[in-house]
Amino acid sequence: APPALVDISAREFEAAPAALRTAVAMRRDQLALLHHRHGELHQAGLPLAQRQEAQRERQAELEAAAERRSTADAAVEQAGQALVEAWATHCAGLVQLRLDHDGPLEALNDWVLLADPDSDNPARLALRAAQQQSSVRHASRQVALGTQHDALQRERAELEAEREQLSAGRDAVPPLPYTRTAGTRSTHTGSRLAGAPLWQLVDFRDHVDSAQRAGLEAALEASGLLDAWVTQGGALLVGKAGDPPWLDTQWAQRPPAPGASLAAWLRTDMPADATMQAATVERLLASVACPAGNDAAPGAAEAWVASDGRFRLGTLAGAWSKPQAVYIGHAARAMARRQRLDIIAQRLASLIGESAAVALQLEQLETDRRQAEHEWRSAPSDQPLRQALTNTAACAREFQTARTRLNQAEAQCRDAEQTQHAARDRLQSDARDMRLPPTAEALAPIEAALQAFNDAQYRLVQAAQEWRRAQPELLLQQSREAEALAQLREREERLASCRIEADEAQARFEVLRETVGAQVDGLRQQLAEARQAVQAADAAQRSATEARRLAGEARARASAESESAESTLTQRTAARATAVARLQHFADSSLLSSALPDIELPDLRSAWTIDPALTLARRIEQALAHIQDDEAGWTRVQRQITEDLQELQRALSALGHQAPAEPSDWGFVVHIIFHNRPERPDQLAVRLADDIHQRSELLTAKESEVLENYLQAEIAAEVQRLLRAAETQVQAINRELHKRPTSTGVRYRLQWQPLGEDEGAPVGLDAARRHLLNTSADLWSAEDRRVVGTMLQQRISAERERADADLGRHMSDGGGSMVDQLARALDYRRWHRFRVERLQDGQWRKLSGPASSGERALGLTVPLFAAIASFYSQGSNPHAPRLMLLDEAFAGIDDAARAHCMGLIREFDLDFVITSEREWACYAELPGVSICQLQRREGIDAVFVSRWTWDGRAKRREDDPDRRFAPA
Repeated sequence: APPALVDISAREFEAAPAALRTAVAMRRDQLALLHHRHGELHQAGLPLAQRQEAQRERQAELEAAAERRSTADAAVEQAGQALVEAWATHCAGLVQLRLDHDGPLEALNDWVLLADPDSDNPARLALRAAQQQSSVRHASRQVALGTQHDALQRERAELEAEREQLSAGRDAVPPLPYTRTAGTRSTHTGSRLAGAPLWQLVDFRDHVDSAQRAGLEAALEASGLLDAWVTQGGALLVGKAGDPPWLDTQWAQRPPAPGASLAAWLRTDMPADATMQAATVERLLASVACPAGNDAAPGAAEAWVASDGRFRLGTLAGAWSKPQAVYIGHAARAMARRQRLDIIAQRLASLIGESAAVALQLEQLETDRRQAEHEWRSAPSDQPLRQALTNTAACAREFQTARTRLNQAEAQCRDAEQTQHAARDRLQSDARDMRLPPTAEALAPIEAALQAFNDAQYRLVQAAQEWRRAQPELLLQQSREAEALAQLREREERLASCRIEADEAQARFEVLRETVGAQVDGLRQQLAEARQAVQAADAAQRSATEARRLAGEARARASAESESAESTLTQRTAARATAVARLQHFADSSLLSSALPDIELPDLRSAWTIDPALTLARRIEQALAHIQDDEAGWTRVQRQITEDLQELQRALSALGHQAPAEPSDWGFVVHIIFHNRPERPDQLAVRLADDIHQRSELLTAKESEVLENYLQAEIAAEVQRLLRAAETQVQAINRELHKRPTSTGVRYRLQWQPLGEDEGAPVGLDAARRHLLNTSADLWSAEDRRVVGTMLQQRISAERERADADLGRHMSDGGGSMVDQLARALDYRRWHRFRVERLQDGQWRKLSGPASSGERALGLTVPLFAAIASFYSQGSNPHAPRLMLLDEAFAGIDDAARAHCMGLIREFDLDFVITSEREWACYAELPGVSICQLQRREGIDAVFVSRWTWDGRAKRREDDPDRRFAPA
């Protein structure tokens, strides 16, 4: 063995390798530190190169932005000049739209010079005013011509119908007085109306000349006797009790007139189908005086007529004249019919010419309207100028952004250079301190030599340790070998002695077994059997004893249960009788009838038995199975009873009634003092329901008239204003959507469509909506008002039916008041729905069609942004905040689509506040975001708040202004 390893102690041997390892590790740390310094120097150089390259790119971007801004300014000037020239040319060619050229063009020049894309074009505003004036003028002309055309058509139809009747031989009849309706003599049937008017039953006598005939007929017609009804017997018609009165004039049988009468001037000439007798007509004629001379006036006669047109009926006197007789006599009626046919032919010829003239005027009006529409539609668009102004503003923003980014890049380059210099200084300082070369190439040989030295010292230490461990083990093994040899010799001697003893024991065993072996085996068998019998007897005794004990306990329990059952039966029988009595008393308190008015109660005048009480209880349980009977429900009902009672008392006291409440074992029993009589609420509700039904019938009878009158004044104008305002809002949203397509070029639009009748829309909505949107309420015809009024009346009826159905189901809110019902019925928003469409392959398609989830998410998000932007665009101050609040923003949208949505927020110029579980809104599309991150940990009743800002490139931690304690 090496003498050095034998002589040194174990402590000194262990300290030597540790010192070698410490020296190697220290040198390795020094080399690693230098490598780290070289890495820092290299890492400091990388950002410098990148930032220098970024600085050159930012410089190029600034130059390009400046060039684009100059180009955009030139485009704005060109677009403005072109717009002014186009409007001057267009105004010079206007015919229908009456517009003052100089004023709008000067205002247009000023507007172009101001270059404000958010304001309206003054020339277009002036042209719009002219177009509206032209529309009103044309509409007025259209109404006038339409009215004239309808009047001519009605007159022509009436004349043609009259000509057909006259050509068919039908005689003219006297004009219908306003006191008699057209169907009075045709709707009634039976013997009550048997008869005919006077002019159909008489004719002039031959000696009466034409002038006298005209005078007599004029007097009879003016007095009402000409068309008065003549009955069979000449008596007044008196209906039976309960029949409606006959609203007409008739001849009454009177005494003959003194002197000359109508019988001397007229004779009976009844048609073949007449049912009365000629004598009756003659008696009636004889009762009216008619003097022979024109100057005679019989003062004694109560009724008389004269041939010069004068008449008197009691205290009524008068006179009339006509050129000739028309109704009395076949010849007069035939002559009147021929003259009327000639007049009708002349009038029809003139009507054809007037209708042709009106048609020409309508055609010219339509030509003027189309020309006015063309002049409005063909007006020069200011969109190129607005687009140029938008581009100019965008270029200016890009130029300013490029300048800012260039300044930032230059500052970053300076920071990177300072960082590189600091890293190089640290490297050189550390190399001098550790006496190592500063270059990375010179460190490699040193590292290789250090590694070789470390391997050699490791092998040396390992070999020495193995030798030191093996030397004591060798000495130990040699000593153990000597001891093992001595023990082997001793064990061999003992083995020989044990074999001799075993042979002697075997011989003794064989001898004993031959002498007493059989007896011993029998005794052992008997002992085993006796032992088993004793064990079985003990077990049977224990089982019998246990069975006896259990039987005694069971007998005692059965006796106790029997006594308890008898007691329970007695108690439950008494409780059942008490429950039946309480149920009968409860039913007698009227509370049960109020809660379940349809349930049938047994006779309350006699005591109830088990069967009717049990049947009633089961019916009550079935009817009230849906009612919650837990503790919370009981508390809620108690509170609700008090509130409802107070509300009932307040409502009734306001109407002059009272509702006293008496507490009982079952609750409050309320009787309403109605008309100084106490009434139960359920019975009063039935009476009021009947009263409401009767009043509803009265209201329905006048509802149409009230609705139509009020419709013309208020409702239609308000609904029309709201519908047009909604259409204008939708158009504004679509303009916002059109100006801002997605990055992939996809455009969306919002459609506000009426519902179909199968989707719950009111019947006749399409026709009513056309009248509401396209025609002013002042220009509606009777048919237009009928269409709109019918639709609204159906809506009101539907809401009333729904309210009645809700009240029938015992809903808490019922159907609401009449004001609520009218508000729901006239809510135009319930008649429409919104639908989003996207432009695909040049066609507008539904958003629900084939599309990716990102496109569908954008289709739902972009219209919302457009609606918000349109809403804020209506404000007067352009610098006001355009705030939008989003909860759990963009859930279910991937990161790429989220970035695009954030870009749309900036495109729509919106300010936003969002909450999200994972969204920080750190996207390059946003120039700046303020972030507040909330964190909590289970078991700690506190929330940690950290504040961050995003500047478009990096996220930076900010100090919390609300922090109460300084950070550790």
